[in-house]
Amino acid sequence: MVCPGVGKTALAVHAAHLLKDRFPDRQLFIDLHAYTPGQDPMLPEAALAGLLTAVGVDARYLPPDLEGRAVLWRDRMVGQRVLLVLDNAASSDQVTPLLPRGGGFLVLVTSRKHLGDLPGSVVPVLLDALPPDKAREMFLRLVPSAATAPEKAVEELVRLTGYLPLAIWLLARVYARHPAWTLADLIGETRASMLTLTAEGDNVAAAFDVSYRYLSPGRQQFFRRLGLHPGTTIDAYAAAALVGLPLRQAYGHLDALHGEGLLTEVGYRRYGMHDLIRRYAQDLAATDSEVDRSQGLEHLLDYYQHTAAICEALLARRIRTSPAAAAATSPPAAVPDLSDRPQALAWARAERVSLIACLEYATRSGQHARVTAFAAAIASLLRQDGPWTDAITIHTTAVQAARHLGDRLDQANALNNLGDARLATGDYRGAAEVLEEALSIYRDLGNQLGVASALNDLGVVRLATGDYPGGTEALEEALGICRDLGERLGVANALNYLGSARRLTGDYPGAAQALEEAVDIYRDLGDRAGEAEALNEVGTLHRVQGDLDLAEASHRQSLALAREIGSSWNEGHALAGLGRCARAAGRTADAEPDLRQAWEIFQRSGAAEAAGVAAELDALTNPGPTASM
Repeated sequence: MVCPGVGKTALAVHAAHLLKDRFPDRQLFIDLHAYTPGQDPMLPEAALAGLLTAVGVDARYLPPDLEGRAVLWRDRMVGQRVLLVLDNAASSDQVTPLLPRGGGFLVLVTSRKHLGDLPGSVVPVLLDALPPDKAREMFLRLVPSAATAPEKAVEELVRLTGYLPLAIWLLARVYARHPAWTLADLIGETRASMLTLTAEGDNVAAAFDVSYRYLSPGRQQFFRRLGLHPGTTIDAYAAAALVGLPLRQAYGHLDALHGEGLLTEVGYRRYGMHDLIRRYAQDLAATDSEVDRSQGLEHLLDYYQHTAAICEALLARRIRTSPAAAAATSPPAAVPDLSDRPQALAWARAERVSLIACLEYATRSGQHARVTAFAAAIASLLRQDGPWTDAITIHTTAVQAARHLGDRLDQANALNNLGDARLATGDYRGAAEVLEEALSIYRDLGNQLGVASALNDLGVVRLATGDYPGGTEALEEALGICRDLGERLGVANALNYLGSARRLTGDYPGAAQALEEAVDIYRDLGDRAGEAEALNEVGTLHRVQGDLDLAEASHRQSLALAREIGSSWNEGHALAGLGRCARAAGRTADAEPDLRQAWEIFQRSGAAEAAGVAAELDALTNPGPTASM
């Protein structure tokens, strides 16, 4: 067992920094949360999802199971020189699926446990507290002014820290902050703290207590409140809501606590805590009244729910079937500037872990209305970034919460989101089942927008399973409803899929008309992802009609848009379309690189389209009878 506070993470990060030039392709860090208070150890499936998305895999196409993700991860790392830091590991079972195969990589694993059964060539480095002379050297390096102090005083101080680097570092900061103190004063403060503490790692906790004791009462309260946060990072807006302070004061407290060494800056103006400090803050928070704790958490949940709903309204590419979830909560005093889609997406991605942590807290505490609201407010983020398996779990939880409340509209909305997530994973039967249920509820409630939304997704499911008449019927009904209600995004979505349906059934003029109108609406709405998707379908339509010049022009427009907005799915389809056009024109040399790039994109993201494109690449070198594509 390696003791906490000994400097495992700091050593690993320092070593990684020194070695990074030897591994130019990738340097990756992931916290596995083995001992993070309030957090379960990260499942290897979730860790692989984070690693795969970090190296460019579209999260929508992640394999649903551990083995599939591990295989994809190993495949992506082949031939690359990679440095990977796996921090705070719980067990070998958690770490083993994350290890690449072959040569060219180095993995640094930190853990409080000895992981003796890891595969491959393992060099264990067992850390202990510092030797007394090294502990003394560390303190004097951090506080050069202490060099003139009596040697025995320095020795006594580092002895009280248990020679743990984290405790030495914190006490050095305290001493530097109080120039009027002598080392005897600091020693006395540390001894007094140790007499009152019984937490794990008394020496480290004593250092925390010395740092905490000399904060102002307001800053002490602020620090205690941070211990209530369900997630692992926080910014000033969330902190202001949690503590009930103006934004400017929250900024000041966060900066000050960072200066004291009680917070770490994990991103621009975003802060986290060492696991032991988080536990210390939680213990302190438990001494406050239950009313104060509950009120702070309620305000924090209100903030996240309200702000996430604002983002959802900007990110949604689906019909909104009910008012924003934020309408049911107390609007926070301050929220970030979220006036456009890029800002909303950046905020949602930065707060993703916190939002899911709040949803899980609401689930554990039986706050069913919050569960449905949070799930609805992150639906578009999950739809865009995945993993879709996570989306299925979250929306299933929301369905159950809505049923418990007897709220049929929220139940239908959650079922609709669940159907969309199942559709994305290729579970057409499961998607059809929940979408039919959602459709039935929407019809009972007379919610026409909901009816149109469910019909649109059902239409796509039916097309995917070869039921062209059924798919066309559903899409045409959705289109009619959206036209009647003036819901232009719904009109564009239905027209886009109707274009596919009509092309598949040979109605090329009808397909062209539908797609032309869809492109126009997407452009008017500024929905560039929708425009890119529709342009790819336009290109496919031109190609099957034999107009290869127009087909290539449409695919190139889509490709430019996809690269501009970072949509790998649309980029892959545009490249595949260009390769098919070149192949149809007999330009094999031009077709091969475009199809290969498309295959690489689909293969990296685990998309089913990869197999089809691979077959087309094989056909370029082994030509046979030309098949219709």
